[in-house]
Amino acid sequence: MSQKSKHIMEFIPEFRKIVEKLETIKKTIVEQSGIEYTSQDARMVALDSLQISISAVGMWIQCFNSLANFHTKEGLFNEASFLQSVGSGVNKDQTEMIMFDHLRLGFMTLMHFKIDNLFHNILKHLNALPYKTGYWNLTDAILEKCSISKVGTEKNILTAFANLRNSLHGNGIHRTSNLTLTIDQMEFKFIKGSRIECASWEHIVVLLKANVDILEKVLLSNEVINIKTEIKDDFAFGA
Repeated sequence: MSQKSKHIMEFIPEFRKIVEKLETIKKTIVEQSGIEYTSQDARMVALDSLQISISAVGMWIQCFNSLANFHTKEGLFNEASFLQSVGSGVNKDQTEMIMFDHLRLGFMTLMHFKIDNLFHNILKHLNALPYKTGYWNLTDAILEKCSISKVGTEKNILTAFANLRNSLHGNGIHRTSNLTLTIDQMEFKFIKGSRIECASWEHIVVLLKANVDILEKVLLSNEVINIKTEIKDDFAFGA
């Protein structure tokens, strides 16, 4: 894990790969379940939303980089002009940190909310919502329904995303049970009462890819892919 940190622009191809993976899942759902590609089915709504949010983050990153390039002439960066264009009163490094930290944490939270809501909609459709509908119980229920173990890799990966999001409630401190896991040689360590140190762009992208892999298993499982009618999403259906 102690590799050199990637430049923010290096994540653009990673985002594209995730968007493409989501597109493949969408097309498989359409082919096997028989719902329309443009359907307001909760599966399609969630996957569309994930694609849009990931693409939007890529656009913001490229926009920032293009603006920096615009203020660079003959190899010389005009920091004062750049800062004026974004309305910043601090230096370039601080500006970049503020803008991308806000983007990173908001992106992480939104991704998790969309997965959470998707699981809720599927379980509701299957009349399998647990009595307590917190994320921990939802993931247990959806994994069990899709014949995936509730203990082990998939559960830990889903829990890690929740832990990152929940740490924002504690201003960056982990408040629940300890969890340590490694995904693609990237370590995620959650120690109760300690600071979260695994919420970098690298960590979030790796964890998002792993969550999308689990979404694929869930959505293409026999239990879910054989749902031939639209799964209702209250917002999309105008409830």
